[in-house]
Amino acid sequence: MSSGRSSRDPVAHSPLLAACSPAGLYVAAPDGHLVDCNEVLARLLGYGSREEALAAGDLHLGGGAAGATPPPAGAVEGFLTRRDGSAVRVMRTETIAEARGERLVVGAVVDLSSARCTDDRQRELSEGLGQAQKMEAVGRLAGGIAHDYNNLLAIILNYTSLVIEELDEQSPVQKDLAEIKRAAQRAASLTRQLLTVSRRGLAQPVVLDLRDVVRGMDGALRAAVGGSIDLAIALGPSACRVLADAGQIEQVVMNLALNSRDAMQGGGRLSIETRAVRVGAAGSLRDAHPAVPPGRYARLVVSDTGSGMCDDVRTRAFEPFFTTKPRGKGTGLGLATVYGIVKQWHGHIELASRPGEGTRVEIYLPLSARAASSRRARAGHPRRAAPRPGEGGTVLVTDDEDAVVALASRILGQNGYTTLTARGPREALRVCEAQRGRVDLLLTDVLMPEMSGGELAARLVELRPDMKVLFMSGYTGDALDGPFAVCPGAAVLGKPFTAESLLRAVRRALEGAA
Repeated sequence: MSSGRSSRDPVAHSPLLAACSPAGLYVAAPDGHLVDCNEVLARLLGYGSREEALAAGDLHLGGGAAGATPPPAGAVEGFLTRRDGSAVRVMRTETIAEARGERLVVGAVVDLSSARCTDDRQRELSEGLGQAQKMEAVGRLAGGIAHDYNNLLAIILNYTSLVIEELDEQSPVQKDLAEIKRAAQRAASLTRQLLTVSRRGLAQPVVLDLRDVVRGMDGALRAAVGGSIDLAIALGPSACRVLADAGQIEQVVMNLALNSRDAMQGGGRLSIETRAVRVGAAGSLRDAHPAVPPGRYARLVVSDTGSGMCDDVRTRAFEPFFTTKPRGKGTGLGLATVYGIVKQWHGHIELASRPGEGTRVEIYLPLSARAASSRRARAGHPRRAAPRPGEGGTVLVTDDEDAVVALASRILGQNGYTTLTARGPREALRVCEAQRGRVDLLLTDVLMPEMSGGELAARLVELRPDMKVLFMSGYTGDALDGPFAVCPGAAVLGKPFTAESLLRAVRRALEGAA
């Protein structure tokens, strides 16, 4: 009598079936840890063999809580994260089984990408490439005009303000000048948006908790969306620390909220959620967008019950200057600005929307391990009196635009500062070398033809180690990179500046405030 199993015994052929199956087969513990798999699944995960995959201790398959939650009925499409962080579209099925009293998850995974490169994925890739190309084109346009344009706007805004101050309040010209000033301010705002869209604008990155940003905007958001919309804010229990510009993140939240408001003319519900999440560890089955690499993120979700978007509108939603609003009601830069800000801080954005079913925007920003900064804008800080003539310190002002040098020098001179002026970096070097007295502050443009502001500052600080530096620019281009770059955290005054913003920035730079 043979003690072995019969060739007709189904159990004897189980290894053969697993080896020949075109599907990736696996057994996982209830917490998702991989217990066993076939060669197909190992290769699909990016490992050279079944043994190598089983030896990896960080593989998680199955639902992750299979012991508590039944697997989904039927086959489900999702994404499997490979060893190298890439994602592959798969169809999976799972069931609960018991072996020797132990509860296990048994599953099968079919690689859809090798069987068919889906139309959805092709469209996603095409849309992503098209969006990147559009942003690059806008970036080149914005960068080409921003430097000179912001210089001109600074001149228009400040000289208009100077004339307004000189005129009697009853002068009929006051109203005309006020209109000129408002138009220049709108032009400055448009330029800032273009630079933000193309990720070429000035930013002040700090480590901030996304929950604090949303919490601090509660009142402003409720006022902006109105009483007919039910606003629900949910903040996760764990810190959502990210490295970003606080003002830009507020702009993201407000822009999305206003878009949702406009889509709910008859009222509805607007939900804003923040939560720290982990996207796909190696080997994990997930239904998230494959463009989001595995890792830990702060996720911001803004969803509404509004009118939604058709496919044509959805695919163009982030396109600069594209808008479905009536003429004169929108610039088409709201969602494009959101996209630019998210990408500037190495984040990812997803948009899901259907007509009549509302819109959901998910933003993923990489979590920072550093503690959140305690620095906050001092909007309510009392304004200090201007120094008396000659007591504010000596400021060397340089720019490649004569009118900007004259304007900054005039504003500073009228407010107690002694100024030295130079047209461009070479002249600034000569002026500084010839000056016998102190030079307390260098106020310099960032982008200049002879050398960058960063290089000029480095050379002058060698001559005068006690001299502080304040950069000014509306467009930094590549001046933030390279050996003579403006160092991270350096004081930068955005153009077009106003007299108030110039004086405030100079005072803080002299005091050594960041």
